[in-house]
Amino acid sequence: MSHKGTNWAIQQRGLPPATKLVLWHLCDRHNPDYGCFPSQAQLAYDAECSRSALNDHLARLEAAGLIRRERRIDPKTRKQQNTRYILGFEEEFAQGALL
Repeated sequence: MSHKGTNWAIQQRGLPPATKLVLWHLCDRHNPDYGCFPSQAQLAYDAECSRSALNDHLARLEAAGLIRRERRIDPKTRKQQNTRYILGFEEEFAQGALL
């Protein structure tokens, strides 16, 4: 859990309540040392919504410039791994905007 992240999520304004709840849960799952990698199933469970609704909320958060999604593939098995969510309060988020 990232206190910095959850405090940042609470301060965000102008989001629909359910979208803000998804942002809060993303921040709650953030580990300052390793990042944020929850499965969609876990996020949907946490936010009490369907996976399709979750994807709508994630798209809104990305369009609002609050998160960035980084899809990952295991180099050995070529299987998709949990998405990495880079959150707006992380240093990496600002660095990615410069690329």
